[in-house]
Amino acid sequence: MNRSALAVLLLLSFPSFLSAQSSLEIWEIQGAGLNSNYQGQTVSTTGNTVTAKGSNFLFIQCPSNRSDNNPATSDGMLVLTPSNSTVKAGDRVDVQGQIIEENGTTAFSSVNLSINVVESGVNLPPAVALNNDFPTEQRSFIPDLEQVEGMRVVFNALVCGPPADRDWIPVTTKHERRLREPGILYPGLPNLPSWDGNPELFWMDLDAFSQPNNRFISAEMEIQTTGIMVQVDQQYVAFPVTYELKGENLVRAVRDKNAGEFSVGSINTLRLIKDESGYNSRVKKMALYVVNSLKSPDVLALQEIGGQAEMEDLAFHIRQLAPQVNYQVQFLSSNGNIHTAFLVQPTLTDLALSQLSKNEFLSIGGTLHDRPPILLSGQIATTPPTPIKVLNLHLRSLLGIEGGNSFFVRTKRKEQAISVAEIVQDLRHENLVVVGDFNAYEFSDGYVDVVNQIAGTPTEGALLGNENIVSPPLIKHSEHLAAVDRYSYIFQGNSQMIDHCLSTELNDFQVEGFEFARGNADNSWVYGNNPNIVERSSDHDGFVLFLRPNNGGLTSTNDIIEGKATLRFPNPMRADQSIYLDQTGIKPQLLRWFDVQGRLIHQQWVQAGENTMQWSSLPTNGLYFIEVLDEGNRQMQKVVLQAY
Repeated sequence: MNRSALAVLLLLSFPSFLSAQSSLEIWEIQGAGLNSNYQGQTVSTTGNTVTAKGSNFLFIQCPSNRSDNNPATSDGMLVLTPSNSTVKAGDRVDVQGQIIEENGTTAFSSVNLSINVVESGVNLPPAVALNNDFPTEQRSFIPDLEQVEGMRVVFNALVCGPPADRDWIPVTTKHERRLREPGILYPGLPNLPSWDGNPELFWMDLDAFSQPNNRFISAEMEIQTTGIMVQVDQQYVAFPVTYELKGENLVRAVRDKNAGEFSVGSINTLRLIKDESGYNSRVKKMALYVVNSLKSPDVLALQEIGGQAEMEDLAFHIRQLAPQVNYQVQFLSSNGNIHTAFLVQPTLTDLALSQLSKNEFLSIGGTLHDRPPILLSGQIATTPPTPIKVLNLHLRSLLGIEGGNSFFVRTKRKEQAISVAEIVQDLRHENLVVVGDFNAYEFSDGYVDVVNQIAGTPTEGALLGNENIVSPPLIKHSEHLAAVDRYSYIFQGNSQMIDHCLSTELNDFQVEGFEFARGNADNSWVYGNNPNIVERSSDHDGFVLFLRPNNGGLTSTNDIIEGKATLRFPNPMRADQSIYLDQTGIKPQLLRWFDVQGRLIHQQWVQAGENTMQWSSLPTNGLYFIEVLDEGNRQMQKVVLQAY
């Protein structure tokens, strides 16, 4: 082999040797693809400006007059540094080191890194403006934000949800919240609906450069930022050097119920279980949300609640906030440790509760419904009474719909939807309202179209296609809302409606409205244990359907309990809980306590409202009787005291 051929072979075999001897521009190192062509090689770049510095990293960017002005190649770059590096923003530096991909961002490795400061106090290159046109809503193989990876950016964005994983904030420069859309996440599957994933949505890591880590951020706030754009685990994240936040928490109650209306509500309580952390605060907080945000609907369907005891606690705390609200618990245990249940006001009488399809099996083995649908039947107190049925659902979640367990998850979701559709078809001629956490969008997710299967409405298509069961179709009450209001939950910054309200034609009613109560999905989880505010009572927003029975004479809750004194209290009752006395006037009533032998052990005069008993007169746990004498009428109720 001659000397010239050997030289060529050496150049081809050892590109890192060549790269180390030549200086490259940052845009040459970045290239036009997702990864650098120089990955694994040692290269140098000179005369670039440090634009921002973190604890063990910094960013450099080439001067504007040396840019190739090609949007496909970035002029900025990440440099991983030792934590004791003294380089600062505004330094002009020469850098040599090995090129790596750090969580998707092209970077200089900190190993064998050389940084030489040649000048200080230089002007930073201008920031690239992100706006309504950039990034676009069009999905591409190389995302738009790859063009500015490692570069200075400036933008005014809308916050699209509360802090998510790693306390990142989802934002968009489109200034309208991002909604989940039909289909399988890009690139999807052939001949099935595909969702682009909202590429115009990106993230902010507020404290990346030691800025305040404000976790009290809610959706629809506005944030103005100058910072650096990076890629972390296939997500584009802005590291703000400075930011300014404007706006307030998003809290909006449903409207008040008008005279003559009957209301049906629903809320997922986010595992309201006694054994869960912060239960005592959370049950009070949920009561506040029911009273202040949902306005204590006549029928309230609940999902993800622990059991009978939790239901009684919730009803008690609701009464503490609103003594006129006299909820009765309607509960049947399901197959797991979280359940569906109802709270029902006296405007609905002749109650019947049934659990449907509890023993139905999945075709591939196992129980079909972990939380079987429960059906509440009753008569609304009109003249004559108006019958109504409410079906409460909490269906299989979307977790695992892709991945190793996907066949099981898709099959279960499909067969649950068919099971519920058959229930609905059997009740097709009733005044039926179907509510709950469907764990499904109002459209197809591309694998299973749960809601349209249950409603009997058209589908965009799904891998497991729909069957024709429900006819005529149910009404989707959310369709009366503006598109931006059709959400009950936010996942990864995408607003999505997975809690639904469907119904038959409801021939005995006029539908007067449907509303979500805002305050949960949009707000930060840090509010979760404060019992004095409604924010983040759950991770779902609840809703209320307002109905006006065609039959007249509907009485209010207050009208129903008028005429005599009514005692209300949790049973069993703890020593720190109170008894409420509802009565028409303000005349004091005599309240007396008896033990099981009928011996009088305590008595006191009480006014309407909250009354705390003198527990020192009741020294032991056990069964007692409470008697109230109301202008000659005598009533007596049992109570089990759990003193502690």
